[in-house]
Amino acid sequence: MGRSLGHVVVMGGSLGGTCAARVLSEVADQVSVLDRDVLPDGPEHRAAVPQGRHVHLLMARGAQEFEALFPGLLDDMVAAGVPILENRPDCIHFGAAGHVLGTHHQLQDEFTAYVPSRPFLEWQLRTRVSGLPNVTFERRAVDEPIFDGRRVTGVRTTDGATLDADLVIDATGRGTRLPWWLRKWGFPQPREETVHVGIGYASVSLHIPDGLIGERVVVAGASREQPLGLGMLCYEDGSWGLTTFGVGKVPPPKHFDGMLDVARQVVPTHIVDALEQSRQLSEVALHKYPTSRWRRYDKLDHHPEGILPFGDAVASFNPTFGQGMTMTSLQAGHLRRALQGPPEELTTSFLRATAKTTYPVWTMNAIGDIALHRAEGAAPWWYRPVGSLFDQFLGAAETDPVLAEWFLRRFSLLDSLYMVPSARLIGRTVRHNLRLWAAERRLARAA
Repeated sequence: MGRSLGHVVVMGGSLGGTCAARVLSEVADQVSVLDRDVLPDGPEHRAAVPQGRHVHLLMARGAQEFEALFPGLLDDMVAAGVPILENRPDCIHFGAAGHVLGTHHQLQDEFTAYVPSRPFLEWQLRTRVSGLPNVTFERRAVDEPIFDGRRVTGVRTTDGATLDADLVIDATGRGTRLPWWLRKWGFPQPREETVHVGIGYASVSLHIPDGLIGERVVVAGASREQPLGLGMLCYEDGSWGLTTFGVGKVPPPKHFDGMLDVARQVVPTHIVDALEQSRQLSEVALHKYPTSRWRRYDKLDHHPEGILPFGDAVASFNPTFGQGMTMTSLQAGHLRRALQGPPEELTTSFLRATAKTTYPVWTMNAIGDIALHRAEGAAPWWYRPVGSLFDQFLGAAETDPVLAEWFLRRFSLLDSLYMVPSARLIGRTVRHNLRLWAAERRLARAA
């Protein structure tokens, strides 16, 4: 049983709103995407998306999901120069919690990711959606949705216009006002789960001469001992994005020389050499991300009909894990399937499906942040011991290709979203670390 809609309003024209509009175009006569910002005609940074200047990684699972929404997207991006990231040791330098994975061996099970810049990907998606005959993008800010006592029936814009709608999508991001509107309409506000990650960003665009670096993605995650991390991505125009970040309220450097100092601490010498020979293409951009937040709409007993939260309006993840765009693509799939079901089950079906894929990713991120990244937040007692065990697992994965591949496929959200190693893999980790410990003891005695 499918659903047929007349007019749908999508509040927010960023990546999440664009994906929602693409799905809704299949079941609605007309979709209006409203955004207060000017949406550029090309792959340009927007002031309303300050995080867009920082490196974004489109994970392998996200690439698959976007291709399902936009057939031909991946081939078109490659034709436009977007680098392909294969699981070869010469393509990626990947560090997690102080451990370096995937650089000393060939992984067995192939998977491919893509490295578009955030503005380029948004532009690609927006171009495809704006070309649909029943979708329009309008520069308009929403004052508030219109609630008739039972359901949302449209929106009122700041210019005084009223737009009727069979469904309203709130894709306004982390700053959503939907919890406040729910309280105003007499509904309970969603419980929020938060992790105070205290992340600060510093990013710059660079030109690196050809031949200096073979990798196309460089990631050096923060750890308990080293609260500063780094990400580098090569983009479709040949430029590089360099982001340094600090966790646990440790500030990143504000100038390029300081960013080089971070690189000298966390990445191999040949990458530092390439950065030292680079040329700046932009000023250093700064941004703060204080808190990861999950609004548990799925736990509410009562919801107003006619409005759905989407994207970061539901859950915003620690951006240093690079999962945000992929999680949005998963939500788009949930919305498509929910719209194919009974109309009266749309809200519950979508929110439950979103919670099902959010829970494992949120939990493992929270464990990593609290146990390994100096974050603050209410946490079950078992978070820290599990984080310590996972730290041991990552240590073994540095030189064990089976463990490295298990982690990288789940980190890329290709396999089960639950990062819980099997008993066999835990045993492999223990044996591996015992062998290393015994070898170190023998070397110490020989010295």
